[in-house]
Amino acid sequence: MESDSNRQCVLDFLQAFYAGDVAAAMACCDNEIDTITYAPVDLFPHLGHKHGRAWVAEAIAIQQQRYAVRKHEVIFIAAEDSRVAAMTRCALTKRNDGRVVQFTEAEFFALREGRITEHRAFFDSFDLVQQVLGHDLADEFATSVRGAMEH
Repeated sequence: MESDSNRQCVLDFLQAFYAGDVAAAMACCDNEIDTITYAPVDLFPHLGHKHGRAWVAEAIAIQQQRYAVRKHEVIFIAAEDSRVAAMTRCALTKRNDGRVVQFTEAEFFALREGRITEHRAFFDSFDLVQQVLGHDLADEFATSVRGAMEH
C-alpha cells in the first residue's frame, strides 16, 4: 500500500536526518525536493525556502556543527496516499554550553515514486530563540508590542 511505504520513507528520513546519516537521508528525497521551514530567516538563515537534495546535507552539517547530541521522537504520524504528516519532539544539546533545547516540530511531506518531493515544517521559533539564548523574552516583548495590539 502506497500510504504505508510513504509513511516508512518519512520515518527512515527522520531517523537518518537526526542520526547524521547524510546518504540515507538524501536517498529518501527526490533530487528536486522543495522544502520550507517556516521560521524567521534573520534568526535561522539555514531554514526558510530551500530547493534540491543538497539542502539535506547542509542542514545536517549545520545542526552537527551547533549541537553535540541530536535526538528525536516521532510522537504522531499519519499517511494518506502520497501525503504524510508527522509531529516530532526534538532535543538538541548545544555544543557551546551543553544546554538542551527542546521543541516540537510539525512536518508535512509529499512523496512521488517513493521519494520526498515536498517538505514543510513549523515550530515555535520564539520559544526556541528563548531556549538558545537561555532567558525569557516574553515580558520585554509583550511590553514592546502592547501598544500596537491595543490600536
